[in-house]
Amino acid sequence: MEVEMKARHILVPTDFSEASLEALKMAAKFVEWYGSTVDLIHVIPLISYYDESMQHLGVPFDMEKDIYPKVMKQTSEQLHEMAEEYIPKEHRGQLINMVGRKPAQVIAEQGNKSQYDLIIMANRGGHKTDDIRSGITEKVIRYSEKPVLSIDKAFDKNAIHEILVPVDGSDESAKPLVEAYELAKTFNAKIVLMHIIEPYTLGMEVMPMTIDDDKDVYESLIENISYYFDDNPDLELSIKRNEVDFEDYLVKGDEDFSEGVKVLSIVKKGFSAHTEITDYAHENSDLVVMSTHGRTGIARVLLGSTTAIVAQHLDKPLMTLRPG
Repeated sequence: MEVEMKARHILVPTDFSEASLEALKMAAKFVEWYGSTVDLIHVIPLISYYDESMQHLGVPFDMEKDIYPKVMKQTSEQLHEMAEEYIPKEHRGQLINMVGRKPAQVIAEQGNKSQYDLIIMANRGGHKTDDIRSGITEKVIRYSEKPVLSIDKAFDKNAIHEILVPVDGSDESAKPLVEAYELAKTFNAKIVLMHIIEPYTLGMEVMPMTIDDDKDVYESLIENISYYFDDNPDLELSIKRNEVDFEDYLVKGDEDFSEGVKVLSIVKKGFSAHTEITDYAHENSDLVVMSTHGRTGIARVLLGSTTAIVAQHLDKPLMTLRPG
């Protein structure tokens, strides 16, 4: 069965740094793999405080009339040159050049428009930070209603062998398996489901937290994921059980085992979910796909917080998705 990755229309933010250029190179690969259309966006910071300072000093120029038009012209030319170099003409979309006080919010608002399926952006831009992902990238992840793929370097198909998907037994954490499946088919990769049992999650309502038997937790995870697919038949996805515990297959439609994606499950106990996820990913995985929200109530906050911290510390490609 043909796999259709939801990447028909991609938005790529750029600040013209070498780091942000990697996101454009990554988008060019999506054009090759999925025939995507790519829009570029550059946000010029609104320096209102600087404008006011110049007015007090009596400097005879106006930011709106004198400075921004020149900057807009220059950056528009840069956007055109970048698109022309990396994206084939028939796959070039809009070149969006905007002035904004909060670049991350402008990018997220643009990305949230209906035509976009995905935002691809660099972990860092021109301003280096100690965190793996810059404040702008982290905020776009937080505000975006669309999937965000944040990377350090563009990668090829043969670079992705294992995709890690953290799960907590909720529908929200199961949703990223749709994108993970499509990516796994593209890359011929396996999926690893990881569930972390933390001391303060004991007693929560979605699944039994029997810490003495990992197999009970595993069975409950697979059962909840199967329920999610049953409740969303339009996804055409299902879990096919294997005779080996902790090893199953994710299949679409009438696929058999040989056509599906191998899914391994890992149950770990630890005091910090984000530490367990990042440590495992650094050692074993090539891409992490995870939800920005988890279960309702306090657990939703916990998984959201976990995703934010993973984003700060994970130096592997990360795709985040907000449950719809």
